[in-house]
Amino acid sequence: MRHPLRPALLLLALALGGCLGQGSQPSAPPANFSVAPGESQVVLNWTADPNLTYWIYYSQGSTTGLGNADHILFQVTPPYDLTGLTNNTQYAFAVTASDNGSQVGPFTPVVTATPRPIGPLNTWTVGTPLGTGTNNLNAIAFGNNTYVAVGDGAQIWSAPFSYTSAGGVTGWTQQTSPVLGVNLTGIVYDGTRFVALGADGTVLTSSDGTTWTAATAIAGASGMHAIAYGVVNGTGIYVAVGDAGVIDYNGNAGVGGNWTPASSGTAQNLYGVAFLNSQFVAVGAQGTVVTSPDGITWTVQTSAASATTNALRAVAYGVVNGTGTYVAVGDAGTVLSSTDAVTWTAQSPPTPQNLNAIAFGPDAQFVAVGAAGTTVYGTTGTSWASNNVGTNQDLYAIAPNAVYIAVGVADTNVSAK
Repeated sequence: MRHPLRPALLLLALALGGCLGQGSQPSAPPANFSVAPGESQVVLNWTADPNLTYWIYYSQGSTTGLGNADHILFQVTPPYDLTGLTNNTQYAFAVTASDNGSQVGPFTPVVTATPRPIGPLNTWTVGTPLGTGTNNLNAIAFGNNTYVAVGDGAQIWSAPFSYTSAGGVTGWTQQTSPVLGVNLTGIVYDGTRFVALGADGTVLTSSDGTTWTAATAIAGASGMHAIAYGVVNGTGIYVAVGDAGVIDYNGNAGVGGNWTPASSGTAQNLYGVAFLNSQFVAVGAQGTVVTSPDGITWTVQTSAASATTNALRAVAYGVVNGTGTYVAVGDAGTVLSSTDAVTWTAQSPPTPQNLNAIAFGPDAQFVAVGAAGTTVYGTTGTSWASNNVGTNQDLYAIAPNAVYIAVGVADTNVSAK
């Protein structure tokens, strides 16, 4: 449990504790104190004695301690994930302990750390391949404090989020699909449930990522690639896209009932779709971009196809310094950007590798992943930095959160925080 107190009040509490407590003041500081920076947070760790109560003192800058702390937390246990910090700002941390209401003992040496966005200088953690390591994981979503990845052979894997755990999760568990053999190609979290899409139009739902139910499939579907969810005029709309410009939508509560085909205005394969800035945006082959305010009526944005003939695989939207930008990525490192999803401009490819997925994360930057473990980072969609995440496997999808997790070929999963 975390109990923050204002420093002046806490000093009084410590003084009273020294008078009224029954324990002996600890004679040594907590051992093995360390601070690991992350995105807008740090993880503090030390060797704990279950009989002691621990206190964290921290401040912006390079010093902190008794009488010199911006913030004090008590009754904390390691490892402790301290969130809500400002990226690229240095903080100083120290830990002390008390014994059953005694005065606090000696402080650890002050350790400084600077939270930072996930970026090209960070090391990604390569997880153990899920399952047999022979199938592809095609999509991943985060919701209800859980990551869910889906893939070929009706694979469904779920993992509870845990920032302090290796890979950002407590562990992956394979779940049972009610429909066998189907290749699952897309997944979305609608705020209440996960909805997974199969290449053959199969639709599966789960409120917790663990127990799954088959919903009404998309009739006559094949070659389906992606699914999105958005709220339009108070009504939730699911949109699924696939080959030959196929778009189907479902406005029934809980993705119940039948799906309805919509006219996309294109015969090109559509590979990705997202609900961004109050509209649906789908992307596909030959630089195709189609948009819709409601998932029903679609408009082909011809400027995108004029900007590139490469396939576009995914699209995201983010706001940086008050400016909103759509970014679409695709084959041969293609990057298109737009401020309105109508007029698209080709940017210099940050990599020759195919880019298969993109997300805008809580650290206010775009992160795209692709072939051979390629990862690129940018805040505006026009300037990018890149690195490899530690694998040469192709990555197909990425879920943004305090921990980014990407999945791909051969049950590959990698994470960064």
